[in-house]
Amino acid sequence: MTRLRQAKEDDLQELNERFKVLKNAYNMERIRIKEGYSLRRLNLKTQIERLKDQRGNLRHALSIQNDSIDPSDSAMLEDLTSKIEGLHKQVIGLERQLVCALNDAEAAFDNRCKDNQAERRAINKHYINEAERLHDAYLQHVEQNRQDRESEEGGEAV
Repeated sequence: MTRLRQAKEDDLQELNERFKVLKNAYNMERIRIKEGYSLRRLNLKTQIERLKDQRGNLRHALSIQNDSIDPSDSAMLEDLTSKIEGLHKQVIGLERQLVCALNDAEAAFDNRCKDNQAERRAINKHYINEAERLHDAYLQHVEQNRQDRESEEGGEAV
């Protein structure tokens, strides 16, 4: 029984170690996802700031030359503004993509956890069945010994 208990403990310990590896892999995946999206967000924000600077410089140049505003300069100003708005939309979309990517990673981890729990239940069930089998074998052995003793004594003791 001690060997059986020790074997069960060893199997469960191995399962726990695999779960720790799964958990660490999940945490690393979350960090990788967050860092990737942070870099993309930073790139977009940098582009937005660069375009804002260009737009500010153009506005300043247009304010200096009040008397002759070229329609192409006005169109260029609108173009910069629409590019900035487009990049803002990309930043918002990136936030949504980040949430979806994190949810997908969590769902994958949850599935692995379910597999881990199913394996834990299978291990426990296996050792419960093994213990019951050993207990039944013990009871049969005890019964056999009782019957042998009775036959040696020449009948039932009353």
